[in-house]
Amino acid sequence: MQRRVAQLMSAAAIVTALAVTLPAHGSARGGEGALPALRAVSAHLDGTTSTVRIESTEPVSYVTSRPDPLTLLVDLRNVSVQGAAVGPVSGARAPVTAVHVEPATAADGTTLARVRVHVSPQARHTVRASRNLIYVEVERGEAPPAVDALAPAPAAVSSAASAQGRSATELREVRAMRRGSQLAVSLVGNGRLMAATVEAARDLPPRVLLDFEGVSGTAVPPVTTVNDGGVSRVRVGLNSRTPLVTRVVVDLVEAMPYQVESSGANGEEVVVLFGEAATPAAPPEPVAAAVAVTPAPAPIVLPPTPAVEVVYDRVEPLAAAAPVPAPAPTVAPAITRLQTAAATQPRFTGHPITLDFQGADLRAVLRTFAEISGLNVVIDPTIAGQVDVALRDVPWDQALDIILKANKLGYAVDGTVVRIAPLTVLADEEAQRRKLTDEQALSGELQVMTRALSYARAQEMTTLLTQSALSSRGQVQVDARTNTLIVRDLPDRLEAAAALIATLDRPQPQVEIEARIVQTSRDFARALGIQWGGAATASTRYGNTLPLAFPNSATLDGAVGLGVPAPNTGLGVSLGSVNGAVNLDVQLSALEQAGNARILSTPRVSTQNNVQAEITQGTQIPIQTVANNTVTVTFKDAALTLRVTPQITVAQTVIMRIELENATPDFGRAVNGIPPIDTQRALTSVLVADGETTVIGGIYVSEETASQGRTPFMSRVPLLGWLFKNQDVRERNTELLIFITPRITQG
Repeated sequence: MQRRVAQLMSAAAIVTALAVTLPAHGSARGGEGALPALRAVSAHLDGTTSTVRIESTEPVSYVTSRPDPLTLLVDLRNVSVQGAAVGPVSGARAPVTAVHVEPATAADGTTLARVRVHVSPQARHTVRASRNLIYVEVERGEAPPAVDALAPAPAAVSSAASAQGRSATELREVRAMRRGSQLAVSLVGNGRLMAATVEAARDLPPRVLLDFEGVSGTAVPPVTTVNDGGVSRVRVGLNSRTPLVTRVVVDLVEAMPYQVESSGANGEEVVVLFGEAATPAAPPEPVAAAVAVTPAPAPIVLPPTPAVEVVYDRVEPLAAAAPVPAPAPTVAPAITRLQTAAATQPRFTGHPITLDFQGADLRAVLRTFAEISGLNVVIDPTIAGQVDVALRDVPWDQALDIILKANKLGYAVDGTVVRIAPLTVLADEEAQRRKLTDEQALSGELQVMTRALSYARAQEMTTLLTQSALSSRGQVQVDARTNTLIVRDLPDRLEAAAALIATLDRPQPQVEIEARIVQTSRDFARALGIQWGGAATASTRYGNTLPLAFPNSATLDGAVGLGVPAPNTGLGVSLGSVNGAVNLDVQLSALEQAGNARILSTPRVSTQNNVQAEITQGTQIPIQTVANNTVTVTFKDAALTLRVTPQITVAQTVIMRIELENATPDFGRAVNGIPPIDTQRALTSVLVADGETTVIGGIYVSEETASQGRTPFMSRVPLLGWLFKNQDVRERNTELLIFITPRITQG
């Protein structure tokens, strides 16, 4: 008996040495399994202000709204009301006339515990929260004006007031401001504004999502930067067009508690509060009309005493035993928290505790967490040392994680048992376990599998199988004659190899690529010219000798040759004297030509996916070279060539690497019988949808030529100058376009 008393006193000493303060809610849950529960609702009157105190088993999210001037709703999300039977609270003279608790369901299907607060007309309300407590403070406003006996009943007033407020159709303002220790994000509409859904994102980064049905968000900025109180920014965007849904996203630096309230005279403002409010002063004693659900036990606060090591054993309670502590939480949630923290980025969700001690034995501290969390803890025998720590209102799993890291310790979870050991020990055990697992996996009997491939090449599959499916004992051989793989490995690895072969040995789709090369040319020429010829003779034959002895006779001939070469139009005039002494000839010539040409080349080729194809059509031109009395003949291609490598994407588009060349010989400009080669080439990579056509290149050339021939001096004589000129105007336009069309022909 004395040994058991010593054990009990020792256990009490270590618990009090840690000064552990457990919140009253512990990890109690409502009657719906994992859901938190509504614990108590009470109303207090202090002068002109009534305070409704709502207590849950743990901190929860809530949404407040005021559908009409006489009703205030506080909806606790994911909270059960089972066992919280609350009747109406009367008190006609107070701002709060009645309080009811009822189960409800949100628009998004979330279970709600709804606290319906009936208030007097003109009453004003504020809502604040601290951990698992929500305070609704209702202040009496000015008395309503007197009405006669024909005034409608309160229910009718409520209906009329509700009818006056119309629903919002657009957001008018987004703002953020400090409200004490909390940050308030306010969304203001042009009427009564209510969120259809409110939820925290289940993935990273942390954020809160609010959807407003039938509300437009185009009147507010799409992004409002905050960078305060753990809120980085507020984004507004369209979530659905039919029906119209505007989504407001509040981006957070880290996950934090939040509450949603309705504000404004007609409920035109929705306020989201982030963070925990400062702990309010204790409310006065409840009035007689207050209603409370099962009261919560007070927190256990034990004074500190010198730390001693605890030897845990089953002991019987003494006759004069101390008050029984609150029951420890179940093991399963604690195990889940530790496994989640170990597998992902730590997000601590344990109930808060306060630790304040120094020089405490490390083993005793670790064993105390078994009492706090309900875990089955096994401590490695090599662990020793002391702990100095002061933590206040820290989740218990975070406190455990901090103490383990400070002492280079870790933990391993096996079912419902948590084993704490040095990190080096856990790492060595993990390495040994992995080594044993690998050796066991490689200890089986080897088997042989053969697979004849239909579409893939066996030689190309060996590297993939070796690196992706086979073990270190596996081998792959290839029979090139039958395109067969011979694989030797463990049975489970052979199954993986067979699955990989079945995935890769599939027919590749084929692609038909059609190219169109269009060449067009247009020629135009116009020429206008004139030719003059004449002769004058002075001699005795014509009786017109010169009045000189010498010269007594003379002949003058002249010609102006400004005609058009090879004209297709001409006009001539000849003039002469009676005796033939003077003759004059004039000939006008003109030419006009126009021509159009169009050349279409259409190479077409088919190939498999990711396989290059080439098609060529043209002429090879021999070129002779002489070196050291040796004649060498080489051939140069002057051909139309198409080279293409297609790649079919998952979206049924085709990426093509294209090399297209159109080379033609020009024998009209041959040198020593060897013509030059006119080349048109395009090298590109394009993405084209199946069956669509794209232009991969185009060249447009325009050539204009104007020339003039004239007789010196005479061509500059006004009016007569045009009789001593010729003109030649030529225009040439060429255009080249290259079109590509891919078609996926088979799968």
